[in-house]
Formats: sequence, C-alpha cells, structure tokens
Amino acid sequence: MAGEMRSGLVRASLADGPGKVRRLLDTSALRAVEIARPPLGALPYRDFVRAVLARQGFKLDFNRLEPDAALALVSDQIFGPGAYVHERAALAEDIEALAALAEGLVGARPSITIRTYFAPGDLVWHVDRVNEAAAFRLLWPLGRPAGMQVTPGDNVDAAVFRAYMRREHPLLCQLDTRVLRTGAAVESLWAHRPVQLAAMVSGDFPFLRDPARVFQIASGAVSIHRVQTPLQTGTYHRSSWENRQSPGLQIVVTAAADAS
Repeated sequence: MAGEMRSGLVRASLADGPGKVRRLLDTSALRAVEIARPPLGALPYRDFVRAVLARQGFKLDFNRLEPDAALALVSDQIFGPGAYVHERAALAEDIEALAALAEGLVGARPSITIRTYFAPGDLVWHVDRVNEAAAFRLLWPLGRPAGMQVTPGDNVDAAVFRAYMRREHPLLCQLDTRVLRTGAAVESLWAHRPVQLAAMVSGDFPFLRDPARVFQIASGAVSIHRVQTPLQTGTYHRSSWENRQSPGLQIVVTAAADAS
C-alpha cells in the first residue's frame, strides 16, 4: 500500500506520482521512501544486466543522452553493435519512468549515472550534497544482494560525525581509488585499520547514537532520499557490507533545482 510505514520506512509506488512522493519525503522521519521492484530474475532485461555485471567495473554519466542511447553506447562498446537490443530498450523505458518521477520532485531535468564498481566510502554513513536549493537522489541497484541503509538525522551526533569525517574522508577517497584501480578487497587494504573496518562491516560508527534506529531498504528496490543543500538537510545513508563483492548495476538519478 502506498505510503505504508514498515518499521519507520515509508513505502510508495510510481503510481503515487511526484506530488505525493515529495510530500512523503518532506514529512517522513527518515526523509526517504522505498519503491518496490521485482527481483532481477523476474525482469525482462536480466540477461543484459548480468552480462554487463560480468565485465570490469565502469561508470557512465548520461549527460544529455537519453537512456536508450546511453545504454546502446555501453552495450555496443562491451558486446558489439546490435547486442541485447530488446533488453536494453526495456531497461531504458524503466529508467525513463523513474527519471520522470525524479524530475517531478523539483521540476527540473535530472542527471542520470550508471556504475558497476564498488566504492568502500559508501559503507560509511554520509549525506550527499549539492549547491541547489532542493535536491533528491533516486537509487535503483540491480543485482546487489542487499539494499541501502538509512537512519534519521537525529540519530547521528553531528559534532562527532564532522570530526570523524575530517579525519577519515581523505583516507576513504584514497581507498575508493585503490579499489577501483586494483580491484583489491577492502578487507586486505584496510587490514591495518581493524576498528574502522569493523565499523564498515557492522555500520555501527562512533557517531551513530542507536543502531536499532537503522532501517534497511529491500534488495533490488528503488529508494529516494533527500540530498543536503544550503536550504535542506540530507538523509544519512550507507551501503550494506554484503554489497562489497557484488555492487550491482547502480542506476543513480539526481534531481536538483534552485526553485521548487
């Protein structure tokens, strides 16, 4: 049921439309909503997605390309011209529907990115940031074993979080780069930092007040959360540890505008 609360997490559907979804995002304690999706194995483009995931990790910004043109670019480069034509067309239609929902949240054309690599920094609680007045991010991961985690803003000690990130953020950026370039496991790269690694595994960081107030987005579901701007607070979120070896095909849609 649209708007249903499940352990503090609000569920919505595409049929609700951007107006209702925006109201849910603005009023829910988590500032996030979940939209259920079928499992990858039930989707008509499952073979295309699995074939893409079997290749080396990459990131592609769609820029002004429409989803069908962007997916064709990926497919043609990896598999050769004409491969998976019907599957990628069906995936493009679903991406367009989600992008239209995101666009309606702020009234501005969204940006779309897809990626298939794992970023260890995503295992640490964080908020996304942009400079526009209002912004939301939609994440749809395909082929990941676990969903994203979210927690209310008041469950994070802001002062401790700032101190932690001042120390850790540069190191996390270096770790992200090393994993992307080498493919090495974060467990081996950070074996010399057992406390930080344990926090990545559990999600229980020193700035998190109550681990019981952490909520899990379902595997394969679409999630939408608020992005930090000069005028609005962002949603604290992190990837689940289970995703480190199978990051999936992550479709990221960001909608931002100065007037909303």
